[in-house]
Amino acid sequence: MLSNKIACFLALVLPLIAVAAADPTTRVTIHEDERFCLLLPPSPGSDIADSLEESVSYCTSRTPQVRYANDMPSGFIKTHHYAPALDLSYSQVTGTIDPAAFSLSTSDSGGMASRELPSGAQCIGYRYFIQFVEPDAGVFCLRCCHRESDCPTDQSDKGCKIVIPGDYS
Repeated sequence: MLSNKIACFLALVLPLIAVAAADPTTRVTIHEDERFCLLLPPSPGSDIADSLEESVSYCTSRTPQVRYANDMPSGFIKTHHYAPALDLSYSQVTGTIDPAAFSLSTSDSGGMASRELPSGAQCIGYRYFIQFVEPDAGVFCLRCCHRESDCPTDQSDKGCKIVIPGDYS
């Protein structure tokens, strides 16, 4: 009986410890349509894939759960479309970017961030996430998931439009 109580306690507490231990500069989030955070290189002009391990949070507006985030560069997000799953198993935001607003090369094919890279990254309120920023295609996507199967990190070479279908207009 005691072991069941301990197991229940650990099931409730361990996720909270993981959130507290995560690097506060590598958090992403989606708060409905207007507020979201992405992971980008720590300084403008860096290659997305080459700087994934050093990526830091950039938010469209102040977000309490991502206190140490940078402001999203003005004009970087051109369009964005919020779309939660009907069963609320995930939320996603997709859209277009202006690579020049962050001095990104239009020949940079981008890269994928997830809870594995950068180390300790997380999406607030979800267990999994997957994010692509593709300067060469002028698109970005972020999906935060409760189920691992909704965030297929094994398809890193396929990009936004295949891995995270959505509105990229």
